[in-house]
Amino acid sequence: MSSTTASALSIAGLLLLAFGADWLVRGSSRLATYFGVSPLLVGLTVVAYGTSSPEIVASVIAALSGHAEMTVGNVLGSNIANVGLILGCAAIMAPLKVAASVLKRELPLLLGVTGLLFVCALRLELGRGVGLSFLALLVFFNYLSIRWARGDAPPAREGPPAHSLASSSAFTVFGLILLLGGAQLLVTGAVSLARSMGLSDFIIGATLVAVGTSTPELATAFVAGLRGEADLVVGAIIGSNMFNILGAIGVSATLRTLPIDEKLFRFELPALVGFTVLMAVFLYTGRRIVRWEGIVLLCGYGVFMGFLFR
Repeated sequence: MSSTTASALSIAGLLLLAFGADWLVRGSSRLATYFGVSPLLVGLTVVAYGTSSPEIVASVIAALSGHAEMTVGNVLGSNIANVGLILGCAAIMAPLKVAASVLKRELPLLLGVTGLLFVCALRLELGRGVGLSFLALLVFFNYLSIRWARGDAPPAREGPPAHSLASSSAFTVFGLILLLGGAQLLVTGAVSLARSMGLSDFIIGATLVAVGTSTPELATAFVAGLRGEADLVVGAIIGSNMFNILGAIGVSATLRTLPIDEKLFRFELPALVGFTVLMAVFLYTGRRIVRWEGIVLLCGYGVFMGFLFR
């Protein structure tokens, strides 16, 4: 495959991912509103999982295609991009406040799950046992999120819903179809580009694929930040990172063992832990992320990208 064709496939894949994720999130959000789900739960589950669908689809396809390094690179790169690039940009646009409940419940869980990934990776592979355990933890996290959100539920809706159940479901299903097609094109083009440019699967996964599949989160954070919906932004970032680790790696490792290059412990895995801890420090010190902290996160992401290509 020529570089031109590979680039065209990658661009087409990114476009399909962007449109598909937009429609999936729009339809899922309408479904959440239809059933009266709280805004925080929407951020932690519907928006987070909807915008993270490209990561899990791209990761699974890469793993099944024999490119396990791209799967690991995609998850690490996406989670770092979520904190450094997306949360950083959102905080620069407008300071992000966060509910105290998130600091007591969801954020500690994310710190624990990130640490768990680091510990499991010490075996230099993530096998089926790890994958199934991660999926079980994801189910448990969903259970806790729903249980905790009951106390945060909005007032009962008055009058008929703004959108029908049928149209909301159609948006969701069609968005998912576009995501599947876009992820396939993106992975195909990215692998070809990796070969032609002499780059490793991990580098391509941690950069092109990771940033490409994170564009839905960036768009969501941009809109939510402009509207002052801080809980939605922070909740989506936390939920997305949880889903990437427990869902994307969980499913991929269950289907095929994912090897872990010991070189990742020199920079990439510590960087993931570092970005997650830095986000937690910023949130715990003032229950918000202000503009200068957003600048620090964004600059940190720039340094991370620079080191990947050193």
